[in-house]
Amino acid sequence: MSGAIHGELDGIAQDAQGLQAISDNQASTMHALASTMEGLGSTLQGAAGIQMQSVGEQLHAQGMRFSTTFAEHSQKMANNASIFESHDADGASVIAQVSGLIT
Repeated sequence: MSGAIHGELDGIAQDAQGLQAISDNQASTMHALASTMEGLGSTLQGAAGIQMQSVGEQLHAQGMRFSTTFAEHSQKMANNASIFESHDADGASVIAQVSGLIT
């Protein structure tokens, strides 16, 4: 059996990039929605306007929390991929040394 055997390291790295993209899209979407709601709040008069502004602020805050969570998970996955790759290289080195002893 020759050739490289690859685990799911590429998949982990791709998932980390995917989570970062979700984070970026989430932040952008929630910011746009919050801006729209806050804009409506200033257009509407009375209690409805005040409620629209409040909803806009809440959406913005929640969107930022979601975005931060996705970004943190993305970073953790990228770190895990790096650790796995390092350990994989170490394992390959040990196996190569054992192979050298056999031949």
